Amino acid sequence: MIEVITKGVLFGLLLAVMLGPVFFALIQNSIIKGFKAGIYMALGIAIADTAYIFLMYFSVKLFENNDTVSVWMGGLGGLIILVTGILSLKKKSVRLEEQQVNTQRSSFFKQFAKGFVLNGINPFVLLYWLGVMTLVTKSYHYDQGEVIVFFTGIIGTLLISDFSKVALSHRLRAWVTPKRLNIMNKVVGVALILFSFRLFYHAIEHFN
Repeated sequence: MIEVITKGVLFGLLLAVMLGPVFFALIQNSIIKGFKAGIYMALGIAIADTAYIFLMYFSVKLFENNDTVSVWMGGLGGLIILVTGILSLKKKSVRLEEQQVNTQRSSFFKQFAKGFVLNGINPFVLLYWLGVMTLVTKSYHYDQGEVIVFFTGIIGTLLISDFSKVALSHRLRAWVTPKRLNIMNKVVGVALILFSFRLFYHAIEHFN
């Protein structure tokens, strides 16, 4: 079980440094609206991810005994993660915009909903979690308990990471330079491409 937890934490750290729109929106919102607003938004992001994880888990389990579907899901999951990795390698660096701090209080619901919707309406997030779930159930062959531990490790790591981003948002603005962003993008891209190869191998092995 320690190995499962470790993989979940490592995968969570990998996802935490993915530089998508949510990454920048969280930091930007924390700078403009303040610490509490950033925390509320981070919770909304985590709940959206958790909802997608549950949806993908039951979707994968529904077809787990169908060999043809297993091959297709392995190939599709590998393709999704491969494309994510390639996009990460090619992603252009951007700077956080300078904006004035807004000291007005923001409601929990408004900021929570902002994080939930921003993360939830992106169809690529749904496809990405499908790829991760396929990797876990088809390639790692985790049982239900191990799947729960693995994704708990991911979500827990993402929450701690997002809370840290909120707390350090002003310092992160100065730290997030184009050069450092390029390095982070390439590291994440290579790691995801390697994960995709694991899924492709599983699909070919299952097909044979």
